[in-house]
Amino acid sequence: MPGLILILALFLRFINLDQSLWLDEAIQFKAVSQFSLPDLFRVYLPTDFNPPLSYLINFGFSRVFGYSEMALRAPSVIFGVLTVWLVYKLGGKWPALLLATSGLHLYYSQEARMYSLVTLGVTASFWALSKRRWLIYILVSLAAIYSHYLAVFIFPAQFFWVKKTEIKKLLPAWLMIGIGWLPWLPIFLKQLAGGQAVGGTVWGGIIGGLSLKNILLIPVKFLVGRISLDNNYLFAAVMVLPLILTAWFLGQGIRRQKLLAAWLIIPALLTVTVSLFLPVLSYFRLLFLLPAFYLLLCVKTSRRVLVGFLFFNLVTAGIYLFNPRFHREDWRGLARSLTDQPVVIIPAVDAALKYYWAGNNVVGTDTVPGETFWYISYAEPIFDPQLKFRQQAADAGYKESFVEHFRGDLTLIQYSQ
Repeated sequence: MPGLILILALFLRFINLDQSLWLDEAIQFKAVSQFSLPDLFRVYLPTDFNPPLSYLINFGFSRVFGYSEMALRAPSVIFGVLTVWLVYKLGGKWPALLLATSGLHLYYSQEARMYSLVTLGVTASFWALSKRRWLIYILVSLAAIYSHYLAVFIFPAQFFWVKKTEIKKLLPAWLMIGIGWLPWLPIFLKQLAGGQAVGGTVWGGIIGGLSLKNILLIPVKFLVGRISLDNNYLFAAVMVLPLILTAWFLGQGIRRQKLLAAWLIIPALLTVTVSLFLPVLSYFRLLFLLPAFYLLLCVKTSRRVLVGFLFFNLVTAGIYLFNPRFHREDWRGLARSLTDQPVVIIPAVDAALKYYWAGNNVVGTDTVPGETFWYISYAEPIFDPQLKFRQQAADAGYKESFVEHFRGDLTLIQYSQ
């Protein structure tokens, strides 16, 4: 049975794995392909706000298997399947089946970022703690916090997992984890200063500011993944019954398994609290809580209900996998529409374009090219909310001669005189 579940998990995660990279994946590609290993630590990572493990894995893996979309994402596929296996070890076939078919876990098992990795690290940490495998616990816990900073919030939750008589064993393990973290501390402090600088800005609100919407999206996305309806009111109406049923069965599990409840609830509450100061509150950054979500959901739920949840997962995952509307930003399609004219784009977001567009005539928005040119308006609300570049183009006598829209709020505009 576990073998069949893992085969299913692997099969689903390879469907449409080669969809276009989106911006964040392209930025990670740029980091691991253009920087040497020393420069990755010395130049790039101090300006980012993520630990290094995901970058290091992509750095090594891609030098063996290349930089295609599938090669960049393959590590996340592997981490996703291994997480399903650990959930089977922790809770049996039903939570493993639900995680294997979860639309949200599928999505981030197909992304060249750190979210599948941190979910594996956190799940392995709880498994090792439950088995009292202290050396493994130290190593996988370090892997978790070297994957994503929010993973540190598992430690208050894990305090409830051990008996009072075993606290004396847990504290030395935490000490070793702390010592293992010390080499990264100087870079983390540099990153932290940058993270605090964007708090309260438009960009901070977009990437994870504290809001009711960001809080409500956590249970919704845990349940249905990345799919949605254009009409928010209709989507809310459709989701009411599934959310109520999920809350009921989840509540039953929480009452019976307070240890698992600590894994789900404590990191979430701490993340909400920290988001008062740093923009970190987004459902995908809490993907490492999803295994606890399904483990709790299956505690005292009947087989008939679990079959219903499995069917629901297969439907929502299928919508994501087979409907291109819910795939990532279509930079590949946009690049195919370009011709040899100069391409103007905000420099901070040009990584995905440069992954797909081999032309050397990509320029920033500081000047208007002196001929017919393409303009990609991506991220205007963040970096050019007053549309200064468009105004410069109009003042120079340029008009929009062609407009084409692509998936992911990508708009391609051709300007001609």
